[in-house]
Amino acid sequence: MQIEPETAVGRIGYRRPVGILGGSFNPPHLGHVHISKVSLRMFDLGQIYWVFTKKNPFKKISPSNFDDRVKETKKLVKSPNIKFSPIEIRQNFQYSFQLLKFIQNRHRHIKFIWVMGEDNIIQFHLWKNWQWIANNVRIAVVARGSNRSLVNSSTFALKYRSFRLISGQSAQLQYFKPPIWCIVDSKRLNLSSSDLRSNA
Repeated sequence: MQIEPETAVGRIGYRRPVGILGGSFNPPHLGHVHISKVSLRMFDLGQIYWVFTKKNPFKKISPSNFDDRVKETKKLVKSPNIKFSPIEIRQNFQYSFQLLKFIQNRHRHIKFIWVMGEDNIIQFHLWKNWQWIANNVRIAVVARGSNRSLVNSSTFALKYRSFRLISGQSAQLQYFKPPIWCIVDSKRLNLSSSDLRSNA
């Protein structure tokens, strides 16, 4: 992953954080774009990278090949602050914590923020080494549905409730050391890659 310095450095003289949105993007859709744009604005990100995974361990269907997914992504994404990276595929990572350890070691001067939709937070405790991620990476959650009660009662939210910022502090997330997380609301978009595949 090549972090672009001209976009990582903010206009007011400090280096802005970089968001990481992982997923199979099979296919990419407007929900991914929406989460990215909300995160760029609400968490004051300099840029956000979509990191393509080889396979989602929670899904039985393997994604289409990487080149096809990137081609569809480039048709969809117009923002210059949304970047794409095949680093997880090229490095043969199986889990998100491996990716995050790698990029944090390689770019120690960058503040990375792990971006998630609220549906992922609900099952976050099922991820490999999820507590390592929670303890070492700032987490930004974008709510796009009506699952707030499920989020609040999730294993992650209950365990880390004392490290949660209110949504009005979202732009301050970058200044806190992990563990720290924040959830912000956004308009509801009933889109998912699974639905799009089934309707194709």
